[in-house]
Formats: sequence, C-alpha cells, structure tokens
Amino acid sequence: MTQALQPVAFSRCGSAATSFQRSVTSSLAVEEVVARLKQGIVAADLWILHEINPQMLLNRGGFAIGPARQVLFFHPRLMTRLLAADSEALLEAPLKFAVIGFPDSATELRWIDPGKAFARYGSPALTELGNELAGLCEDIVTGINLEGT
Repeated sequence: MTQALQPVAFSRCGSAATSFQRSVTSSLAVEEVVARLKQGIVAADLWILHEINPQMLLNRGGFAIGPARQVLFFHPRLMTRLLAADSEALLEAPLKFAVIGFPDSATELRWIDPGKAFARYGSPALTELGNELAGLCEDIVTGINLEGT
C-alpha cells in the first residue's frame, strides 16, 4: 500500500522577495511558459544548462506540490566576465528562472534580479555585468509573450 503524499502549497511572490526578485504572472500553463522561456533563452544567445522538475523530485520524497520547473541558463562568455570581475561571485551563476503553477490556473515566472545580486560584491565590473544580465532577463521575459496569444 502506498503512503499518501504530504501536500505543500506554494505562496505568491511576497513583499520581502520583491526587494531582490522579479516576477510576472500568466494565464498560460506551466509547460507552455517553460517552452516559451526556453525559446527566449536560446534566442538571447544563451545556453540552457539544465531543467529541474521540483514537482517530480518532491514527489519522490513523499511530498506533493503543484507544477513547477526551474530553468538554469548562462553562457561561457558571461562566466569569463564574471570571473574576471570577481571570482567570489561564482556562486551567482548560472542564472535561473522558476515557473510555478497555482491552483487557480495562474502561472508565476520568478527570477533573482542579477543587478541586485551582483552589486553586493562592490565590484564596478560585476555591477555592470549584473545590470546587463538584469536587462537581458527582462528582455527574455518581455519577448516571450506570456499573455497567451
């Protein structure tokens, strides 16, 4: 007999997270947002490094969550700039988008603001790269049309 999974609910992006995260909401299904997101990442000349399925992983651990995916992305040309600016910032790469599905059929796309994350190191070159990456993330999200048309 299989044991019931323990449900765990997602919360919406809250006020504390807005100081360092960005988010947009869509009526598209999680899988459609992920597909468009991957197309946008590739179109921005970045590499998709990995896709994580937290729903599947938590299920294996005995927990039930709604649909969720994490898409990790970066590019070697960006990594060399990051390392040259401040190798302590290695932990900031790769960048990641999280796509979360809610019971009301809304899908939320979230990501850490690289401009804010990279600025913490106090390196002008790293701050510049972080701001550039923040703009790139915004361009990807804007370009993938999450309105559903």
